[in-house]
Amino acid sequence: MIARLLPGVFALSAMLAGAWTPAHAPKRATARRPAVMDTFPHARHEKLFTTCDACHAGIASGDTASMLPPPELCAGCHNGDMARRVDWQPHQWRATNLALDHTPHVAMFVGMEGGAETACQRCHARADSLPFMDVGRARPERCLGCHGEGAPTHLAQQQCQPCHVTLHEATGLTAADIAAFPKPPSHDATWVLSHKQAALGGTCAICHAQNFCASCHVNAASVPAIDSLAADERVASLVSGVRRTFPRPPSHLAGDWDRKHGQVARAGVAECANCHAQESCYGCHRLQERVPPVRALFSRASSAAYGVDLAGIRPADHLPDQLLRHRVTAAAGDVTCNRCHTQRYCASCHDAAKAPGFHGADFVQRHGQQAFAREEECASCHNTQVFCRDCHRTLGRADTKAPIGKFHDAQPGWLFGHGGIARRSIETCASCHAQNFCLTCHSATSGWQINPHGSHFSPSVSSKNKAMCLICHTTGIPSQ
Repeated sequence: MIARLLPGVFALSAMLAGAWTPAHAPKRATARRPAVMDTFPHARHEKLFTTCDACHAGIASGDTASMLPPPELCAGCHNGDMARRVDWQPHQWRATNLALDHTPHVAMFVGMEGGAETACQRCHARADSLPFMDVGRARPERCLGCHGEGAPTHLAQQQCQPCHVTLHEATGLTAADIAAFPKPPSHDATWVLSHKQAALGGTCAICHAQNFCASCHVNAASVPAIDSLAADERVASLVSGVRRTFPRPPSHLAGDWDRKHGQVARAGVAECANCHAQESCYGCHRLQERVPPVRALFSRASSAAYGVDLAGIRPADHLPDQLLRHRVTAAAGDVTCNRCHTQRYCASCHDAAKAPGFHGADFVQRHGQQAFAREEECASCHNTQVFCRDCHRTLGRADTKAPIGKFHDAQPGWLFGHGGIARRSIETCASCHAQNFCLTCHSATSGWQINPHGSHFSPSVSSKNKAMCLICHTTGIPSQ
C-alpha cells in the first residue's frame, strides 16, 4: 500500500516547498511560517568551502540551531572590506508534516562509496554529474530510490513514519494547506471502490483525519479503521455541509440489481451501510416494518454522513397513465399497493380538503357527462351530498324542496323508473337530493316504506361492494 501512497506523500512535501525538517526541528509548529525561496548561491562558494558541514554543522549531529549558517558566519567575509556587505538571513522552517531526520542518513551515506564527500550529494545534487556545491532541495524521487516500491535496499518500508507525522500532529498546517494536498496517483477514479484494503495499513493518517472519512461513510462510527483516526477541526471545517457523490459498485451495474439486491441485504448489510442510510432505502421500501435489513442501517439523524440519495423506482407496470387507471390495481389492496404505499400517500390525493389540483382546465363545464358515465370515481375525493349539492345549489341547478316533476318532467313516468338510474349512478341523484329526501319513500320505519331493492334483491351482494351499501345505510348494513 505504501508503494502507492508514497509518491503522493512526497509530492506533498515538494508542494509545500519548505525545508525537509529534521526530527529535532519544530515539526509540530503551532504557527505557520512563510516560505522563503532558497536563493543562496552555493556554486559561487565552491572554492571557499570544501565540505558541506563547514556551514551546516548541525546536519550530522542533529543540532537544529546549527543546521543553517548564522548571519555572523557570512559577515566574516562580507564585512564591506573583503567582500561587499550582505544582509542574508536563513529561512525559517516551513510548517509541514514532514519530519526527516538527517542524522541516520548522513551516517549511512558516509559509510558508502564516496564517503563524506558525496554523502550530501546523494539527495541534494541537482544532477549526478555536477560539482558537489551545485545543490538544491532534495527531490522526492531520490527518496523513493530507497524508500519506494521496488527499492533495491532493505530500506523499502510499508509505513510513512518516521519521515512523516500524522496530519493531526502537524498543527502548523492550516485548513487551506490541507485542502491543497495533491491527490496521489493511486487515488484515481476507481480508488474509492478499492481503498478498503489500503485503509487497513495505517498510512491514511498522514493525509486524512476521521472527519474526512466520516463525510462519506454513513457507518463511520462502526468502522475500526476510521475510528482509529484522530478527529481534526481543520478537516471538519473543510467537509462540513459537503454532500458526497458515490460511484456505483460493479455489482450495482447489473441490469437486475434493483430486483435482486434484497438477497445481498438479507445476507448482511455491513457493506451496504458504508453508503446507505435507512432513508436511502425508504425511497422505495415505504413500509419500514417489512424490511428488517433496512432497520439495521444507520439513520441520517444519527449517522456521520448523508449517504446515497435514492429516488423511488417506478414499477414496470406503472405506465405514464397509471394515475388515471390505478383504481383497478388498488382493488387488490394489501397484495400490491401496500408494498410501497402507505395510507398517508393515498390520502395526499384522495383527501379532498388537501388534495392537489387533479382535473384539467374547464372540467367543471363538462364534468356532468363523466360523472354520469362514472368515468372517474367522484366519491374518491368528493362528498357528493355536500360538495356537489352546494355547487349545484349555488348555480341554481338544485332545489331540494321542488316537487318531483319540476326537474324530471321531461321523462314521463320518471318516478316509477328512477330506481335503475339511482342504482347505476347514485352520485347524480346526490347532486340535488339529500338522503332524507329518499327516505320519504324508502324508509323501513316510516313513510311509504318502499324497499328500493325490489322483491328479488339478495342482501348477500353487500359482500361484493359494501361501500355502495353504506351510501344509504350509514349506520350499518342490515342483515336482511
